[in-house]
Amino acid sequence: MLLKASQNGPQIACLLLFVLVSLCDGLQLGAFTTKTPRVTKYTTKPASSSSMNHDATTSIYRLNATNGITCILVSVDGLISIKYRNKLNEDVEADLYLPDDPKLTGECVESNMEILRLDFKGFALTMTFRKSSGGEGWYINQFELTYSSSNSLFEHPDRPNLDVKLTSPAHTPMYFPTPVGKSYVCDKEQSVVLYAPIDSGDMSGHIARLYLRDLHMQSFMFKESGKWGPPFHCSATGSYRDETAPLAVGTALAIAVLITISGYGGWRYFKIKKVQYGSME
Repeated sequence: MLLKASQNGPQIACLLLFVLVSLCDGLQLGAFTTKTPRVTKYTTKPASSSSMNHDATTSIYRLNATNGITCILVSVDGLISIKYRNKLNEDVEADLYLPDDPKLTGECVESNMEILRLDFKGFALTMTFRKSSGGEGWYINQFELTYSSSNSLFEHPDRPNLDVKLTSPAHTPMYFPTPVGKSYVCDKEQSVVLYAPIDSGDMSGHIARLYLRDLHMQSFMFKESGKWGPPFHCSATGSYRDETAPLAVGTALAIAVLITISGYGGWRYFKIKKVQYGSME
């Protein structure tokens, strides 16, 4: 029995070390592996008469304050998909890509709120940025999309000549929270649902979904260089983290495994001593 325990001891220790290395590699590889193909509206939906032409590249939107310094900077490949009902009583979708050269307006006056508005082809997309209560972070508080239900994008809408106003849900008040001074970066496709609140009196019945791909943005910049701050990456699960997070988790895991190995070694040492003492008697 003593010999068998001695032979199995190194094997168990090696197995624990193998588990440690595998887990640490798993934590780090997520940030460095190549992108997996996306199966989304970008790759599965064929071109149609309801889809406006787009070359599927990212567009850059820069809003400067009155002093000429950049306050909001956004780079994104964006798509708006709007579901509506036509005169045949069918629910259909129309797609609209965010253009490269929309009319940009906004506000960068208040210290705790900034607004970026994109006007293009009869549509207006507005993003409202705010700072957290302590002023240490920024986020998008609301998305708003306005247009006419008679826009040429829609084929035979059942309810034409209506002014449509869709907004992001009020119960999701914080999109893409990021520390002030850093830029939000995410190559994982994000989506935001836009609809008319029940108490708005909207009669269009439209629902939109905003797809944001290869997103890089920053608000509350006020840097003369107008360049991005340090990146703050989203994780594969959609949560948010700094680059130091995988290292901290990996270190904690390594300590836990080392404690386990040390505990096993101590237990095995005293067990062998006990067996030897018993055999001497």
